Amino acid sequence: TKLGVPINVTGTAQIKIHSKEKKSLMAAAELFMNRSAEQINKICSETLEGHQRAIMGTMTVEDIYKNRAAFSDQVLQVASTDLMTMGIRVISYTIREVTDDEGYLKALGKPRTAEVKRDADIGSAEATRDAGIKEAEAEKRKKYRLRLCVDTTA
Repeated sequence: TKLGVPINVTGTAQIKIHSKEKKSLMAAAELFMNRSAEQINKICSETLEGHQRAIMGTMTVEDIYKNRAAFSDQVLQVASTDLMTMGIRVISYTIREVTDDEGYLKALGKPRTAEVKRDADIGSAEATRDAGIKEAEAEKRKKYRLRLCVDTTA
């Protein structure tokens, strides 16, 4: 990433030979004619991965994690141009998963998690306090009514 934080990004691409243009079809035939489907897949995967890594190098972890669609669009745009010169059309590209082995992503969520827990604790304490106040007020009214009853009958 831009700040050197190592993360793992897994994406999925749907590709096909671009057969609508003769130039693209010829490029694909020339490049892939004597290659197996596995070799073609490897070439396309490595091309996509290379572009993905290059774009990751321009973004922070936070940007990649929070703006997956924008990151995905950038990879799609850049990789599509490159693959199109090979006669391959990228139909779609999506980010499946963003992870890390160092706990960086988990740490990003800790302040927000702590904030939510704190707010919940405050809300719970306020509700308990308010219930205690209401209970005390009700008890006070009850005693006042009892006193009134005793005073009026005496």
